[in-house]
Formats: sequence, structure tokens, C-alpha cells
Amino acid sequence: MNKRNMFWGMLLIIAAVLIILNVFGYFPGVSIFKIVLTVCMLGIIIVSIRSINFWGILFPLAIILITFDRQLNITEFTPWPVLLVAFLISLGLSMIFNRHNSFVFSINGRNSNSFGSSVVNEQDGSVVNCSTTFGECIKYVNTEDFTRANIKCSFGDVKVYFDNAKIPSGKADIYLDVSFGDVDLFIPRTWNVVNESHAFFGDMDISRNNNSLDPDAPIVTIHGNINFGDTSIIYV
Repeated sequence: MNKRNMFWGMLLIIAAVLIILNVFGYFPGVSIFKIVLTVCMLGIIIVSIRSINFWGILFPLAIILITFDRQLNITEFTPWPVLLVAFLISLGLSMIFNRHNSFVFSINGRNSNSFGSSVVNEQDGSVVNCSTTFGECIKYVNTEDFTRANIKCSFGDVKVYFDNAKIPSGKADIYLDVSFGDVDLFIPRTWNVVNESHAFFGDMDISRNNNSLDPDAPIVTIHGNINFGDTSIIYV
């Protein structure tokens, strides 16, 4: 299932429902054009939030305010003052965050990343943590005793490489918490992956493993939730 097509398809369905409600008089004074325009602008805003595109967030918001200026009683601020404010704030935020494009920190061994991108390649313990919000994180797992990974991704992209991880106990667990994000897990072909994750308007894609698994192959179980996101298991 393509997450992008699903997202826009849901918005179109919502627009259709709102149009039907409008015909029955639930939104007096609101035209069909305004409904469709607002739903499209909200879609652009949601997509722009994920990629941290300030222009794509504030200008559609300004258009929505202009569209409903009479209902909101802000006609004296539309259209040019609202557009100018959106322009200045978008420009200012873009300049600020371009100067500080990566905020990476570690708390109790937890690799966290917000509003930027990071590449983490260091020696790990038996428990691996990776978290990103509105950013991108590439994590290389280096451990001789891998037992558990906690991966959290909100409005971002995460890539975790497990090809340098060893599982002497024969069992390990990966816990996912994905919402409006993409997670790629690069798993050794010698591992036996068991998927027990749950997807809500999301997708878990497991590539085909052409390698014949040994009866004693390590068993790695995937747990957690994928909400409005994608997770891919890629064998390496």
C-alpha cells in the first residue's frame, strides 16, 4: 500500500463527505470550492510538517485564513497583511533552522535527533535506542550481544543497519513506534524475522529472503505500532 496515495485518497474522501454535509446545510455560507480548497491546503500543511517546510506550512494556512476571513472576522487583515506575515515568518524560520540544521543529543545511551539529520556509528550495548522527530537518523548497530532495539520515529525518516550486530542468545526483539514516518531496517539474511507489529493506516513491507535459513538461525521478533507510516525490512 502506497502511503502517499492512501493519505491523499483519505483527504479526497473527507472532502466528499464534507460536500455532502454542506448540501444538507451543515456549513451555511461555505461554498463547495472553499471546502475542496481547505482540504487541499490542510493536506499540503500536513505533508510540509513532516519535511519541515515552513513555506508549505504557513502559506496554505494563510490561504485558509483568507478563505474564511468573514467567518473569522479578520477581513481587515486579509489578504495582503496575512500573506506578508506568512512570508516573513517563513523566511525567518528558514534562516534560523538552516543555521542550526542538526540538533543531536544522547541521554542514557539513547540516540535522539530532532529537526535535523544525524548519522550514528558507535559501539552499542545489548539494548539499542534510536529516536527521531521531524528529522532523519541513520543508525549503525555495533554490538556483540544484541537483545533489543527501541526505535521511535515521528514525522521523520530512520534507517537502522543491523549487519554488524551479533545475537549469541539466539533471540532478540525490535520495538517500533512509528507515526507519520518511514523506517528502514536492514537485517542480515541469516536472521529469522517474525513480524508481530500492528499497522493502522500504515504499511509493513518485508522483502523476500532468498537465503536458506539455518535451523539454529537467530529469531528476531518485530513488535510495536505503525500509524500513518511505512516500515520496510530489507535483507542484506
